[in-house]
Amino acid sequence: MDKNLKYEILNQVKTVEEAENLSSEVDSILSSLYKVKNKDLSQILSKSAGKQTAAIIKSVLESEKISESDLSAVEKTLSGLKEDLKNAQVIKITLAIDPTTELISHIHAWVTENIGRGTLLETNKDESILGGAIIAVNGQYKDFSLKKSLENIFESHGSELLKSITAK
Repeated sequence: MDKNLKYEILNQVKTVEEAENLSSEVDSILSSLYKVKNKDLSQILSKSAGKQTAAIIKSVLESEKISESDLSAVEKTLSGLKEDLKNAQVIKITLAIDPTTELISHIHAWVTENIGRGTLLETNKDESILGGAIIAVNGQYKDFSLKKSLENIFESHGSELLKSITAK
């Protein structure tokens, strides 16, 4: 699959969960390719995949100049798409809240601009971090949480804070 097309798809699929859903729908399409008597790919897509997945697949086939009637080429392309999803770089982000779709889009845009295209987000919620984020990528871990910042302040200035609170 063309590298730019791969990145275009991965830009539409922002999270690990979305990638898993797309991969699952691709599995369903692959299993239907040779089962359906009327081998009309549009019909298979409408029954086996959501609108977004169908649009992605049609875009891939069009970009790769693959005929919808060439089931062998369709199968090979869809298997390649699944492999690309499986091999995408994953950035794990822990937040104090459940991120909205808008927040995920914003974070993904920042990651794409600063780290590179073709990256999926895996978000987790941990209210104990209070705010900020904890980020893990490629075996590296960075804690930008409010909890960590407060711990650092209390660790370095705890005695001063205690004196100012208790002094009258």
